[in-house]
Amino acid sequence: MTQCDIKAIFFDVDGTLISHRKHAVPTSTIHAISRLRKQGILTFVATGRHPIELKKLLPDNLEFDAYLCLNGMYCFNENEVISTKPIPKEDMKGLLQLLDKTAFPCTFITQEEMYMNYANDLVVEVQRDISSDVAKIKDISNVLQEEILQVISYGLDDTQINEVLKRMPHCKATSWHERARDIIVKNGGKDIGIKEILEYYNLELSEIMVFGDGDNDVKMLEIAGVSVAMGNGNANVKAVADYITDDIDEDGIEKAIYHYGIFHETLIKKR
Repeated sequence: MTQCDIKAIFFDVDGTLISHRKHAVPTSTIHAISRLRKQGILTFVATGRHPIELKKLLPDNLEFDAYLCLNGMYCFNENEVISTKPIPKEDMKGLLQLLDKTAFPCTFITQEEMYMNYANDLVVEVQRDISSDVAKIKDISNVLQEEILQVISYGLDDTQINEVLKRMPHCKATSWHERARDIIVKNGGKDIGIKEILEYYNLELSEIMVFGDGDNDVKMLEIAGVSVAMGNGNANVKAVADYITDDIDEDGIEKAIYHYGIFHETLIKKR
């Protein structure tokens, strides 16, 4: 396999960087990302997660050049915010009107915090599945005075989420759990966030590799120069990937990087 001319790699978090079976990032992944950075390849996170969650989930010795969070609604590096995409106030007003009539659990997410209108056993179960705590419960009467970047709805089926989106015409929903969905603006997504980060760093789509495992990763795999689906990924993400690597718990990321010959020979050490 000839070495790819890859200048940057984007990594999904849940099921890609973090194993929820072992509740940790594989050691092989940490070592691989460190090697990539040493040879000048930029590494980026591409996740639906909030930075608050990443601080709790990712080890301190795992470093990245920039972060695409909230499915591309909030992109930043250590120096500045690259882009944000708040949900329009009229859409938030529509959601609040619906919640007044038929309440269901929601997490409201701003650049600084995450909070919920209320939580139930389902929310606890979903958050446990992704190794996360339930967000704090807070009065949502001031939501319209804030810039909401993402809403997470819990327990809604397809028909119910479509009713929500009728009240939020500028938004779409993406799935990361069978009982939870992220609601973001229509002109957002990981693919859009990637393009904004690439413009910031003066890179082309042909120069990047992406790793993912779930439905909200499909669009970013479709646009990347090289796309890799984790062995533990679902059928949708595997269908669009250039390469399907091993399971996260079987050193999938490291094996894919070796497969594409990205490591410089002088940095390769037998494990």
